[in-house]
Amino acid sequence: MITARKPLDWSYERIKLMVLANLLRLSVDIYGSPKAKENLSNVDGEEFVMDFPALGGSILIKAQGNRILASVGDSENPTARITINVKEEKVFNVLEDIAKSSQRWGIIKLFFKYLLWRKIKIKGSLSKASTTFKTMMIGDYGKD
Repeated sequence: MITARKPLDWSYERIKLMVLANLLRLSVDIYGSPKAKENLSNVDGEEFVMDFPALGGSILIKAQGNRILASVGDSENPTARITINVKEEKVFNVLEDIAKSSQRWGIIKLFFKYLLWRKIKIKGSLSKASTTFKTMMIGDYGKD
């Protein structure tokens, strides 16, 4: 007997998270700095979680070789949990600021703009989380 498939139970927020995860993975694969990708070998196999309370979910980032694998979900024991605590309409702006930052001064800029004002919170290994942030910073593209 043939039965009808159930409709997908995806909300608008979940679809946004899926788009963010794919955008993050593709931007690092295509535009990521070779130096930053080499540093990913230091955190090979580590899992990082980016929480988005405004979207009601999180993105799981796993470092594998010189690539990152991003998917929607959570981890039982992440190396670092990065919470981006901004309004829903500002989530893309924060990620754009991270992506447009250069690796040299980008961490300092992010510190004063977001970390100091508690818009981004990092729980866990700060050094390994900064390695992941530096991979996402593609502002230096074409300068190497």
